Amino acid sequence: MKCVFDNNLPPKLARALNVLEGQHGIEVLHLRDIFPENTDDITWINELSKESDCFIITKDKNIRRNPHERKAWKESGLKIVFLQKTWFNHDFWQISWRLIKRWIDLKKAVDRMKDNETLILPITGKIENIEK
Repeated sequence: MKCVFDNNLPPKLARALNVLEGQHGIEVLHLRDIFPENTDDITWINELSKESDCFIITKDKNIRRNPHERKAWKESGLKIVFLQKTWFNHDFWQISWRLIKRWIDLKKAVDRMKDNETLILPITGKIENIEK
């Protein structure tokens, strides 16, 4: 399985989680590891939709709001995990330790996801499926 962090999350965190996962875990990448930094959301969504067993972690609210991005997302079949808006209130270190703390629960939730499902990851509490 592959996990890709959107550009609104730190590349260093993706790389650290990839090291922690090791060779037999989830491959954790950042979008900048795969695409140029200025790649628009529709392009990377369409390209990653060709991957099998891939999920995205993002704080980007526009994917759910912008009609063109939303259409690409709906048609992609990608599993997407949106960080709840409370994540926006924290700095790099707070986001990092909290995401690592939630990582095991997140992996279990993603394992249960079907293609095209979406999760909301709160800082604490239950990870929830949401409707597209």
